[in-house]
Amino acid sequence: MKTRFIIPIALIALSFGAHAQKAETCETPSVDPVLDLNSITKCTVEKDDKKNTKKVSFEVSSRKRVRRKRDLATNAVTGGYQQTVSEVKKKTNLLTDLSLDEESVNGIVSFHNVDQIPLFDKCENTPFLEQEACFRKQMSHHIQVNFQYPKKAYKAGIQGRVMVNFLIDKEGNTKITNILSPYKGELLKAEVERIIGKLPKFIPGKHLGRPINVQYTQQIKFKIPGVKRTNIRPKKVDEIDNDKSYTFEELEEVPLFEACANEGDSSSDCFITELQKHVQENFAYPVDAINADIQGTVNISFVISNKGRIVNIRTKGPENGKILEVAAEQLIRKLPKFRPAMKDDVPVHTVYQFPINFKLN
Repeated sequence: MKTRFIIPIALIALSFGAHAQKAETCETPSVDPVLDLNSITKCTVEKDDKKNTKKVSFEVSSRKRVRRKRDLATNAVTGGYQQTVSEVKKKTNLLTDLSLDEESVNGIVSFHNVDQIPLFDKCENTPFLEQEACFRKQMSHHIQVNFQYPKKAYKAGIQGRVMVNFLIDKEGNTKITNILSPYKGELLKAEVERIIGKLPKFIPGKHLGRPINVQYTQQIKFKIPGVKRTNIRPKKVDEIDNDKSYTFEELEEVPLFEACANEGDSSSDCFITELQKHVQENFAYPVDAINADIQGTVNISFVISNKGRIVNIRTKGPENGKILEVAAEQLIRKLPKFRPAMKDDVPVHTVYQFPINFKLN
């Protein structure tokens, strides 16, 4: 029997529109990678005493493709299935709370890695090896029944992909933990939040013999066949002369995020804090890179112009890491408009750079 592998998130691509039976004509650009919202982003800030500045770096980590324990339950006819399940239960009895912590993050286990997945009530009596298929079928049915294309978004031709990460807790209740929507896709995001909010109470998942909080990721595509997508992020970006750009240590006042400007905090510490928030809220490991076992460091450089706009984005990654570079560039393009840096009381261009280390555990 062949060994079956799955990707590190439970991802179901569902497409909805006014006429679902017609051919799909609007796709989310392939340059926008599907992200594993279950990945972890860590930040490190190091102080450079010589220049009296601080440098920030990020690490985005995810798990390699793994075989689920249910995939190991093979040869049901000859009793291999029962033997494997009993071995799992035996090992469970020997594990401590410390082992559980090592398997999870903050008491949360990903859907792809949990021993017993959460179940819809209709899947409760489904054979063990068919439970995941039943879960996906019921999830798809729930979305199809509850889906309503937002009228304003439909009239405006707003389309694209929404990815939502939600938690199924120990009691079977659902809570959204992260959601990514396309450019100008606020209405699509709100519709997905409404759909997930209507999910029924689940039979909780279990890990190492006890109820556990389980993360699940769902993708929903909004399409209007025959209608050109209008919410496409402008790709043309003005280029400026980098020789006319200043580094942070040369400035009187660094560029300011809106939050820093509102607080009157023009320090580089505030800039770094807001940059951390932006990365952690908007970035994760590209799924295709996980599947292809691609990892490495991407160095990112960009300029915040004297108008507060992001220009001159440059990325340099590992030899086979183009997809990592694309994901990093998309992250920088999502940065908000800044209050520009000041030097000699004049707005100036500012260059900034930092690395992102992609690591597969």
